[in-house]
Amino acid sequence: MICIECTRPVDSLYTVYSNKHIQLTDCPECKSVVDRYVEFDNVILFIDLLLLKPGAYRHLVFNSLEGNSSKYSEKHAVKGSIVDMVRSMAWNFNNWRLKFDKINRIWVLLIAFEIYLSWASEERKYSLYCERKGYNDPSIENLIMTKVLGWSPIRQYLYFAIYCVLDISIFHSMTSYGIVKLCHWGKNVKDAREVLSYAILLSYGAKIFPILMLIWPYDAVFSMSVIKWVANLYIIESLRIVTKLPYRSILKIFLLGSIIRWSLVKPIMVVLVTRGHFDQMKVMFVSEFQLALQKFLVMENYFLL
Repeated sequence: MICIECTRPVDSLYTVYSNKHIQLTDCPECKSVVDRYVEFDNVILFIDLLLLKPGAYRHLVFNSLEGNSSKYSEKHAVKGSIVDMVRSMAWNFNNWRLKFDKINRIWVLLIAFEIYLSWASEERKYSLYCERKGYNDPSIENLIMTKVLGWSPIRQYLYFAIYCVLDISIFHSMTSYGIVKLCHWGKNVKDAREVLSYAILLSYGAKIFPILMLIWPYDAVFSMSVIKWVANLYIIESLRIVTKLPYRSILKIFLLGSIIRWSLVKPIMVVLVTRGHFDQMKVMFVSEFQLALQKFLVMENYFLL
């Protein structure tokens, strides 16, 4: 646990007396209350998260997470016979599921929103692109969206589900790895990777806002693109708040994760859609590359990333 103002480690956030009176702990270094959000309503906490208040992020990713994790046992060592190893792994998985149940539920909800938004956004972009190029243009026939949007709704949903899970997983893994291994952060932080995961999860909440634009439509593609960039800024700022690393280091890790994500996700989806057929993959790769190139060269709303 830490002081949310100066990040100094502390032993407790508050003291409970015999008459059930609670007194918040003062930080011995900065003399402020260690964590004032202990007494705050969740609505106020949510608003402060949207406003990128450092204290709100530190309260959740450090103090709240550690307080919840302390209720559960540490992982069992995986050793011994095969049966013992299987039992240990099963116990560890169940313990992890219970330990991070709340976070996992939020991840599932967030991914469900992301699938729906990606589906709606890609359909709109594809429609606008076809209107501009003409539906009979040969280059359109070889786009991955031409094939995917011709599928049944269930297969389309599965496509976007795999796409979003891959996209988030690769970016999340690369970002966590870069901060922990390349920036050498978290040596003195308990559950450092879980702390980073929670910080990224909280900052991803900004991506839910385009749901409102589907209810009250504006320039949907442009607005969703702007929201995506705002969400990226949220991720950068939240990682800086949590890690206290300089912006330069955070930006390097963020760009590295984004490049790796962009380089891997679409090619993997092309392989899955074409079922590994080499000639189809080659043609689709060329078409997708040409489309990606136009996104940077043509200044139109629907070309925004």
